[in-house]
Amino acid sequence: MNARSPQAGRILARHFVAYLLHGVAALILISASAGFSIAAERSGTNSKPGRVPNIVLILADDLGYGSVGCYGADQRLIQTPNIDRLAEEGRRFTDANTTSSVCTPTRYSVLTGRYCWRTSLTHEVLGVFSPLHIEPARLNMASLLRRHGYRTAAIGKWHLGYGGAGDSLLFRTDYTAELSPGPLDLGFDYHFAVPANHGDLTGVYVENRFVYGLRSGKIPADSTRSRPAADDPNFQSTYTAEDMENSRAQILDLDAPRRKNERVMATLTDKAVAWLAQQPQDRPFFLYFTPVAVHNPITPDRDLAGKSGAGLYGDWIAELDRSTGRILDALDRLDMAQETLVIFTSDNGGVVRPENTTSLQTQAYRAGLLVNGSLRGSKHSIWEGGFKVPFLARWPGRVPAGTTCGEMISLVDLLATTAAIVGAPLPAADEAAEDGFNVLPALLGTSGAKPARNDMIVHSADGVFAIRKGAWKWIEGVPVDAIKPGARKTRAAEHQAQLYNLHDDPAETRDVSVEHPAVVLELSALLERYREGPYSRELPPVITKPKLPAAILPPPDGAVVMQESFSALPASPWAALRGVWTAQDESVWGVPARGDPQPATLRGPLPITDGTLQYDIQFGQAGRHSLRIHTAGNKHSFRIVVSPSQIEITKNPSAGEGQNQTMPLARERVQLKRGAWYTLRVTFHGHQAVAQIAGVIAKATHPILGEAKEQMNLLVFEGDAGFRKLTAVR
Repeated sequence: MNARSPQAGRILARHFVAYLLHGVAALILISASAGFSIAAERSGTNSKPGRVPNIVLILADDLGYGSVGCYGADQRLIQTPNIDRLAEEGRRFTDANTTSSVCTPTRYSVLTGRYCWRTSLTHEVLGVFSPLHIEPARLNMASLLRRHGYRTAAIGKWHLGYGGAGDSLLFRTDYTAELSPGPLDLGFDYHFAVPANHGDLTGVYVENRFVYGLRSGKIPADSTRSRPAADDPNFQSTYTAEDMENSRAQILDLDAPRRKNERVMATLTDKAVAWLAQQPQDRPFFLYFTPVAVHNPITPDRDLAGKSGAGLYGDWIAELDRSTGRILDALDRLDMAQETLVIFTSDNGGVVRPENTTSLQTQAYRAGLLVNGSLRGSKHSIWEGGFKVPFLARWPGRVPAGTTCGEMISLVDLLATTAAIVGAPLPAADEAAEDGFNVLPALLGTSGAKPARNDMIVHSADGVFAIRKGAWKWIEGVPVDAIKPGARKTRAAEHQAQLYNLHDDPAETRDVSVEHPAVVLELSALLERYREGPYSRELPPVITKPKLPAAILPPPDGAVVMQESFSALPASPWAALRGVWTAQDESVWGVPARGDPQPATLRGPLPITDGTLQYDIQFGQAGRHSLRIHTAGNKHSFRIVVSPSQIEITKNPSAGEGQNQTMPLARERVQLKRGAWYTLRVTFHGHQAVAQIAGVIAKATHPILGEAKEQMNLLVFEGDAGFRKLTAVR
C-alpha cells in the first residue's frame, strides 16, 4: 500500500463516511461502475484517494461539428487552441449526438436522461415566459450529484423556464417576482443565467431566484440580492431592438441592469471562474456551464472582433474558445484539474443557411468554414448536421489522452453516466433516466466493452422523428401538425419517409428505403414501440393506444336560430371581408390573400345570448383559426382560437384599451390532424363559455361572455382552413 499524507487520510476518511451513509451497495457500485476500485485509485498519480471527480459540463450553443480545429475546421479561418487542448489531453468522440436539433429539448435531456418529446414540448423550444419544464421531483444531474455531496451550479444560458404553472396553460413567468420553482429547486446551489437566449427580450440576467439587480417589483422585504456597480462596464441602462435576436419583439419592461451583448460571454465566464474559486478542496463540485456562444446575435467582444478569417462568426467561435480556456486555466490555477472530469459539447448543430446572404454564418461558410463539416443539414433539421456535435472528455489518468472514440452516444446518456461515476443505481426505467445509457466505458476507453446503446432516437424542430440502429437511419418524415406553413415549405424535403446507410453515405445523399423494405419495417416498428412506451433504455411492453374521442359531434340541442351548411358561399348578411373564400366539397374554404398579412375573414350574424354555436372545421395549411364574436352594439369582443395544438378563449381589448391589452381566459392543449374534420362546439350560459373540440374542453368565465351576441367572424391565419355545417341554437 502506498503511504498517504495526513491530509489525504483525512479526506479519505470523510469520503468513506459519506459512502457509508449511502450504503455498502453504493460503495461497491462506485468501484464497478467507474471501472476502478479505491485500491486502484490509491495507486494512481492523478487523484486523491477515494475521491469521485469534480464534473464540469460545458454545453455550447449552436456549435457545429466542423466549427473547431480538432474536428477539422480550417486553421486559416478558425483557431480553437483551448477546445483542441481537451482533445489532446482527453478523448474525442466522432459520433456524439444531441436528442434534438434545437436547444431546449436537448438541455432537458442532458439534465434528466429523458427525451423531451415525451413531455408537452413536442417541437421547437420554450418561450421566454414558459414555466420550469423539468419537474422539481424528477431525478436530474444536479439533484443526483447534490445527494452525493457535490456542490452544484448552473451558470450560462438556461432556457428551461421559471415558475410553476400547474395544469394551467395561462401561466406567464413574472420576471418582477421570485422565479420559483427554478434551478435551485432542481438541486443547484447557485444559478446565474441568461433566462432564455442570447438577445432575448428580457435583456437581463437571473441570479438564484430573482432578476439580477432588480430594483423594483414583487420583492420580499427581507430579501437580499446582489447587483452590479452603477458604473460596471458589463451592463447598460437600456436594451434596444438592436440588442435583440428578434428586433420586432417587444422589450420586457423591467427595472434592472441590462446585459451588454458583447460582454455577456465575459460576464458568464467571470461568474463561473469565481464560483470555482469558492469551492473547497475536500468536496466535489458540478458546474453546468452553458455559454451563449455561438448563438445569434453574433457579438464577439471588441478585442476579438475582426481577428478571424471567418469574419465575426469566426470571432464568436474564438470567444467560446477563450471562455473554455479560462475555465481550464482556473482548474489548473486552483489545483483541481487532476480531480476533474471536463466534458465539452454543444446543444445542437450549427446554423447553415446559404440562401440567407446577410447571415454572418453564411459569410463564414462562403469564406470556407464548413460549420457542420461534410454533414447534411443544420440546426432545426432532421439531417445529421442538426444532431452530430463535438464531444470531448478529459479526466487525467482515467480518460485516455489523445484518443478517439467512434461509438454512438447521445447527450441523453449523461445522467446515467454520472450515476455510474458516483455509484448511484438508477431508478426503474419508467421512473427516471428513461432514455439514457451508461457510456462511462466509452469515456474510459475500457478494453472489450460493448457499446452501451444499440439504437437512438433524434427529433427535429418540426417534431420529425428519426431512429438510428447500426449503420441505418430511418426518418419517419411526419412533422407535428402545429408547425407553421413557412417551416412546412422550407423543410419539405424532411417531411417524407426515407432511409440512409450512414456508414456508406454519411452525408445522407441517397434514400435507400425502396431497396431495404425490411429495414424500414424493423426501424419503424422499433420507433413506435419506444414512442408508445414510457422509456427506451429497456425494450418497453407493447401498449395498446386508447380510443380517440369522437371528432364529429351530433347536432346541439335547442331551438335552431341559424343554420348554414356552407355547401356554397353564404349570402347576405354574410360577407367575405378579406382573403379568398371558395366553396368546394360541401364546405367553404378561406385563405389569406397572397402577400396580405391579415387573416381571411368571413363575417356573419350570431343572434344568441345563451345558447350553442357549432360547426365543423378542417385545417389545411392554416396555422390557426379564430372565431371572433362581437356583443350587441359592437361594445366588446372576444375570441375562441383553435390551432392543431391548442384551444383558447381570450377577451379582446375594449374601447380605449391598447391592442396588446388582451385577457386570456382559458387555454388547453389539443391534438388535431390536418386534413381531418373536427366539430367545434361553443356553449354560452350566463357569464361562462365552454369550447369543445376533439374531446378537449376549455372553460372561461367573464361578464362579457354573458352579454347578447350579435356578430361572428371566422378568421383563418397563415394558410387555408375549411368550414361546414354551422348551427346556432338557444
